[in-house]
Amino acid sequence: MAPNKFDKIYTVTSVHHLVPVKLDLTKLNYTHWKTLFTTHYTGFDVTDLISRAPTTEEQANPVWIKANAVVTIWIYNTISPSLLKRLLNSQPATARDAWVFLEKLFLDNKNAKTMELNAKLRGLDMGNLSVEEYFRNIDNIATQLRNLGNTVLDTELVMSAVNGLPDKYAHAKHIIIDRETFPTLKTVRSMLTMEEMTLNRKNRTMVDRR
Repeated sequence: MAPNKFDKIYTVTSVHHLVPVKLDLTKLNYTHWKTLFTTHYTGFDVTDLISRAPTTEEQANPVWIKANAVVTIWIYNTISPSLLKRLLNSQPATARDAWVFLEKLFLDNKNAKTMELNAKLRGLDMGNLSVEEYFRNIDNIATQLRNLGNTVLDTELVMSAVNGLPDKYAHAKHIIIDRETFPTLKTVRSMLTMEEMTLNRKNRTMVDRR
């Protein structure tokens, strides 16, 4: 039997090794998933199955039908259970249908989610969190905004981080704000980590003196 352009896709034993990101609406990781999946299907020369609607001739071709089924299964296997349920309920006839459904689902929610995340960033409050926990929250918000296709400036993150500091970090806050060169988020994180260590050491000394 003569080889066909889809032969390579049947060599894939596990799509999870090639697309290790599980698409999840709650994680807002569509951009990462799409980048990995696009690289994957491009490498296996099945771009047409995703990028355009099939012709009538293709839909009647057993070779195309089989290849379409394989690529559709790739999509099914790289999304979360809740997304899979919603996708199956939409009854996609082709891999292209499944792809477009997921794309619209994420992009339709983009503006509302962006506003929500920006509000979280502006309203940061460190409270009783450690510096590590506080900056982990900031990193998570920034990552989710970037996953939605937004540009997140380092200066915006720094200002939000500084504004959310409690009174005990007032000294460090003034040093950060008064610096001649505006610091990066990484620098601010390091400065606050050192300040946290100093405060903890002072607290231990006070306890020992009692």
